[in-house]
Amino acid sequence: MPGEPILIVDDTPVNLKLTRMLLEHEGYKVRTAASAEEALELLETFHPRLVLADIQLPGMDGLEMTRHIKADPRNGDVWVVALTAYAMKGDEERAMQAGCDGYITKPIDTRALGAKLREYIDRGHPSAGNGTASATAPPRLLPEDELRELRDRFLTQGARLVRQWNEELYGAFQASAASSVAHQWVGSAGLLGFPRISELAREAECTLLERPLDAGQFRELIETLEEEFRNPTPASQMAEAPPHTEPLAEARVLIAGDDPNMLALVKAIARTQAIECLIATDGISALDAIRCTRPEAVVLDVNMPGMNGCEVLRTLREEGLPVKVLLLAVEQHPAMMADDYLMKPFNPIDLVVKLRRML
Repeated sequence: MPGEPILIVDDTPVNLKLTRMLLEHEGYKVRTAASAEEALELLETFHPRLVLADIQLPGMDGLEMTRHIKADPRNGDVWVVALTAYAMKGDEERAMQAGCDGYITKPIDTRALGAKLREYIDRGHPSAGNGTASATAPPRLLPEDELRELRDRFLTQGARLVRQWNEELYGAFQASAASSVAHQWVGSAGLLGFPRISELAREAECTLLERPLDAGQFRELIETLEEEFRNPTPASQMAEAPPHTEPLAEARVLIAGDDPNMLALVKAIARTQAIECLIATDGISALDAIRCTRPEAVVLDVNMPGMNGCEVLRTLREEGLPVKVLLLAVEQHPAMMADDYLMKPFNPIDLVVKLRRML
């Protein structure tokens, strides 16, 4: 109910500030932390009724932090609600298995956030009755001058940064750092009322997961993003916009392996068969790209740095991701439940033919 203490855990300053403003103006007592480690330290002296935590945090992630919170008997009455930029199959189940009591997907609906959190708090509050009393309390309006300042600063900084990306793209550009920023924009833009920027930021983050990065494709995307930062599409127009009618690729496939020549050749051949290929050069980036882009099929080389192809495949099956898998290996591994195999060495044309049959 209003007046209850809440802890927000997010590594994005804009998200922290705006979410804090939203909840404070609905009467909550709010504290913030920029990392899981900071949050756990704060919980030694601060006892919130609810923790609102981003899953993707630097260092310890939000799910591991939740396990620590729930393992401490002092936190038996603390609700934990997870925030994530993706709504992938299995994400909510993993959040619940980690001990989370709820799950919210970014961008957050600022109009409903306070009421949503009240539902969680009232569900276990001893004086809440049936949990409906405080949920009907009307949200308070944010100070217009503070919100305008925050929005203007976000747009100015975003436009400056994407211009910098454009200038550095064929030089000192750092894709991993840009990916982290794009991830932050997914939530920040949604909170601030810029849904189109949120969509483009999500697309940019997914594009930046590809290895090697398609610089030409990314340049087109950031030019669109820069224009959107300078002239943002109103949320009302987004709601009324007609559905996207541009023809899509017949199939989208992710190919993961550490041989750049093979990857480039397969990608070129696949294009002739109406297959759009995304590229990853190690297992961890492959898994991230699969979660983000949701391809219809993936090609995994058993021998990859970081996470090998078998480990990626096992994770995909455990998470229940609906994707077909073609495994590249020196011998068949029936226990790994791949949809098909191709023995190495192989002809790239044979690989594309197998993909077409799978699709």
